[in-house]
Amino acid sequence: MISNPYVKAFGLTTIFTALLFLACAVIAKIAPGWLYSYQWYLLLYFYLITLLSLFIIERTTRKNLEKLSKGFFSAMMLRLFVSIIIAVVIIYFDRANSTIFALNFLILYLVYLGFEIYYLISILQPRLNGERQIKEKK
Repeated sequence: MISNPYVKAFGLTTIFTALLFLACAVIAKIAPGWLYSYQWYLLLYFYLITLLSLFIIERTTRKNLEKLSKGFFSAMMLRLFVSIIIAVVIIYFDRANSTIFALNFLILYLVYLGFEIYYLISILQPRLNGERQIKEKK
């Protein structure tokens, strides 16, 4: 089992993105009109922003788990604002494909957000259980 949370976050996010990449490649072969023409850059963006979010959350909660909400909401707001800016710019400059872009962007946003929440629950659950056991012993 990997003990370094940064390595674990990087590895799991990379595997998750590779699976999404394969799914997009299959969709591109079966129904190419369903994907935005620059879908691969969207995957790269969400991969990097998810790594950054997980890094912020891990860095914030490393020594004090009570700062979880601060780290999570900081990362969530960063992701939200950067995503809005990117979406508005792309929709403005590529109006012809704005609908397919918006749908692909929204789907990827929600999928990566779900992955981030799942990852956080899985990595923080042992920490929360450990703190409960320490408090019960006192």
